Amino acid sequence: MDRSFGNVITSTGQLTSEQNLGDKTGEFDPLNKEPTYDKEVVADFTDTIREWISPYDSSDNKVNYGVALVNKYTDGSTEGTSAKDIRYYSFTNDSDVTEFIPYIDICYKIVDVPVCNESDSFYEKTVEVTATTLLVHNDDKGYNNESLTVGKDVDGNVYRTVIKFDVSSVIGSNFKYVEVNDGWIKLNYLKPSSTDSTRNTSFSVYKITTDWNEDTVSWDDIKTNYNSQSIGEAVVSIDQVGGTAIWVNIADTLADWAENGVEENYGFVLIADDETTEGSVPLFTDNEDATTGHYKPTLHICKKTRTITTTSPIATTSAEPETTVKPTVTTAPPGSLPKCSVQTVLPTDKITVVHNDTICVSVNPIIIKYCFEYSPCERSQARDDYGQLITTCKCCLPTMLTEVHSFDCFGVVQDIEIQQIQYCSCTECDEGNLYEYVNKRSTSDLEKRSVDTAAGDLSPLKSNRLL
Repeated sequence: MDRSFGNVITSTGQLTSEQNLGDKTGEFDPLNKEPTYDKEVVADFTDTIREWISPYDSSDNKVNYGVALVNKYTDGSTEGTSAKDIRYYSFTNDSDVTEFIPYIDICYKIVDVPVCNESDSFYEKTVEVTATTLLVHNDDKGYNNESLTVGKDVDGNVYRTVIKFDVSSVIGSNFKYVEVNDGWIKLNYLKPSSTDSTRNTSFSVYKITTDWNEDTVSWDDIKTNYNSQSIGEAVVSIDQVGGTAIWVNIADTLADWAENGVEENYGFVLIADDETTEGSVPLFTDNEDATTGHYKPTLHICKKTRTITTTSPIATTSAEPETTVKPTVTTAPPGSLPKCSVQTVLPTDKITVVHNDTICVSVNPIIIKYCFEYSPCERSQARDDYGQLITTCKCCLPTMLTEVHSFDCFGVVQDIEIQQIQYCSCTECDEGNLYEYVNKRSTSDLEKRSVDTAAGDLSPLKSNRLL
């Protein structure tokens, strides 16, 4: 069955059939008379090249399946009985005409793109923007669904931009367990506001010190409510290409949040370094722009998990005055074995946890340990001088540590806290610190178990509970 594509009739299934062709990407100038010599014809191809090679992010590159040249007649007819064939050189022609083979001429420049230092185990986490608002001096309201900008435009209006990211999924309550060594705000630069008076525009980022709502915030709400010390700077150069990325490094602020916690994250305000000189101002995509090729602001954090060791107090049922003894790890003399030691489940593999009612699988294998009792810890009963029954009961129990690991929760990577065994020792046992422990058996006989993080630890693996 034939199908019509403009002025061209094609058959279903052919490579250049309608269903295999997208929108028109360029157009050559019409040829109204037969050329008397080889003539070079040119079509603008910029938009398609920018789809194949995204100026914003390589992850957005579209697949290049090539292009099809589709002829049409200038008089609008479907056939031209008096028309001449138009023929182009192809790449298989003889070498003496190689200068006429089809080619694409691309104007480009290489730019630096910040990346995380993966060699030091840091990896990149992307945080989506939660709010943006454009503020205008002497205006009692802010503007949403408007391109963001900073500086003083050709009409004398002065602009600032407020922006907010929720970092709780990356740092949040997990601070101290997360180490950050770099991070950036990424903005999608669209174009200058005016082709007249174009210029370099430098701006700085400041932490806002009061809460705000994107639907009600105004210039006066933020006018003095920000920290005067900038946390990052950037420049939009006069030759910046539209559709590209502007990166603002705020590594020190992110590292401080990772170390000390995020107590007051009210977002950031972007302010031009020069708010007095009129001229063209740079336009950026806001958080509500859904236009193809426009990208919302994002925050990129280079992080890795840091292990923090914690030891819980040891409960005791002894009638003697209570003392706390910090367990120590000792090396057994040659030829002897400790009564209680830590062992590792082999082979090491990824583990599964249930987090917020979602099954999550660790991104990397996690070492699972358990307490192994080679010979019984002290367990005895005796009468004292007054006939009272004295019970001594020591169990092979763990000292726990908290670690944060990355888990894949149905395509969403999350950092989840889990409790793991650091070491084991013979310790006074009661209901407050009873853990399941392993009687003597080979590690090859151990089965790997999924762990519910709601239970809070990975220690209960096998065997008997001491009652």
